[in-house]
Amino acid sequence: MSQEYAGKVQFVLVYPDRDETSATIEKHLQEYGYHFTALRDPQHELVNESKVQITPEVAVFNGKRELIYHGRIDNWYEAFGRARSQPTTHELDEAIRAALNGTTAPASVSGVGCYISDLQ
Repeated sequence: MSQEYAGKVQFVLVYPDRDETSATIEKHLQEYGYHFTALRDPQHELVNESKVQITPEVAVFNGKRELIYHGRIDNWYEAFGRARSQPTTHELDEAIRAALNGTTAPASVSGVGCYISDLQ
C-alpha cells in the first residue's frame, strides 16, 4: 500500500511501547521490509492525537492535519487469534482515498489486537 500511494501520502510507523529500543525498532523494520519513517512514542503523544488504543491500528489525517479515521486496517481478523482467509473490507485504503479526494472517510472501527500498555 505504501508503494501504491508513494508521493501522495506519508506513512509513519509509531512504536508506543516505552521499553522499545531503537535497535528493536530497526530489527522490526528490516524483518518486515518496511521502508518508511518509524517514530518512538513512549509518552503517547502521537497515540493520543490519533486516538488509537490497540496495536495494530491506524490513523489517517487529511491535508489539514485533521484526524479523519482511526481504527483497523481491514477486517482480516474477526477476533483475537481468528483470521479470515483474506479481508473483505479495507478501511485504511478507503480512508486514504477519502483524505486524498476530500470526501468522507469510513466510520472508525476498532482493531483486533493488544491494547497499548500504560495508555491513559
